[in-house]
Amino acid sequence: MRIVVWGRRLAVLSVICIAFLPGAVAYDPEEPDVLVAQSPVYGQYLTDLKGRSLYLFTRDTKNTPTCYDQCAQNWPPLLLEKNNKPLGDKGIDAKLLGTAKRNDLSSLQITYNGWPLYYFARDQKAGDTNGQGVGGVWFLVSPKGEAIKAAVTQQPAGAAAQQPAGAQADALLAQLKTEGQAVYARICAACHGAEGQGGVGVKLAGNSLLRNARYIAGLIIGGGQQMPAFGRLLSDREIAAVATYVRNSWGNQFGVITEEEVKAVR
Repeated sequence: MRIVVWGRRLAVLSVICIAFLPGAVAYDPEEPDVLVAQSPVYGQYLTDLKGRSLYLFTRDTKNTPTCYDQCAQNWPPLLLEKNNKPLGDKGIDAKLLGTAKRNDLSSLQITYNGWPLYYFARDQKAGDTNGQGVGGVWFLVSPKGEAIKAAVTQQPAGAAAQQPAGAQADALLAQLKTEGQAVYARICAACHGAEGQGGVGVKLAGNSLLRNARYIAGLIIGGGQQMPAFGRLLSDREIAAVATYVRNSWGNQFGVITEEEVKAVR
């Protein structure tokens, strides 16, 4: 009898010990779905628990997702899976959180300020913002529930002085590349290839001619022998962005072209 009782006690003790093993910690249902991250380029923006960037689609209407099929493969929805209702971390306005039914009627997509939230498939890790500005319709989301359409233009007093010049340059390069990718997809990819591999237009991947910033800006503005002029169609900012993008993609590393340099060429 004593052996049986001890066996039972041992079994109970074993269960208690297992419950406190790191690998056996129960899931916390209060883990937030939406958090706030900080970017030197875009300021505060929304992410999921793993730090993956969240986007809104300007063609959606309030609480009504419209991205499905192929679109949803590139822009997977943030679905409500863990909690009975979406939860936000510090900095998230709980009143702005909600859900919207997907067209399969069984999935709930998390919304913020009425905007259905999405991932971008090409974001590979926390902090990636490769979807920002794509097609002029996909944007990061601010804690206020608004599309972030521009880089941070103001910093706290003393912040610029504390930030090394190299970090500022890197932030500008990242911002222009993101904006330029959207411009390139819209007007350049059809001729030069989605990956700069060439086609009707010249190959841009590994092209040493891109080293000459003034030449490239002038070519985009005024056109060339087989290239139309885009000076009237694109702003100085868009030209600087797309030129910076092609000069720093597909093996090219030729640095930033600024708006001021573009203005000087016009």
